[in-house]
Amino acid sequence: MTFGAVILILSEYVMYKISLQAYTASDIVDQGTYNLFITETEHYNPKVEDFESSAHLFHNAFPAGFVCSLVEVFSGPPNVSFKWRHWGTFTGRYKDFEPTGETIEVVGMSVARVSDDLKIESVEHYFDTNAFLEKLTSGQKSSSGDKLESGCPFHS
Repeated sequence: MTFGAVILILSEYVMYKISLQAYTASDIVDQGTYNLFITETEHYNPKVEDFESSAHLFHNAFPAGFVCSLVEVFSGPPNVSFKWRHWGTFTGRYKDFEPTGETIEVVGMSVARVSDDLKIESVEHYFDTNAFLEKLTSGQKSSSGDKLESGCPFHS
């Protein structure tokens, strides 16, 4: 198995979500991917959450991590289209919802446009964030006001 580095051309990089709203590398760093991808719903408001608070919410919900796996590559450069799976076990609390212990996943498709020297210039992502939030909020609400514990998404 061979692994390679992903190189972004930061001055040119653009990320798109389903609405074809474009985000620059600076937008991603400033706002965080959760706030860019998840629209306002009953259970999440990107206008209220900032980069750190949104990361804290989801890292607590998935203390053992929320892994991303490449499932299948459909086409090669310069427009690399692929299917991916982002998943984890819901063992921590999400806001005031108790964990269910269930594996929650987001499956999506993306198209990465790369330069002649294979540096990523832009990526379009297509997936349903509503199903993800529905699963996170399907358990019982906590009756206590306990604060969430901090958890690293990569190490338990």
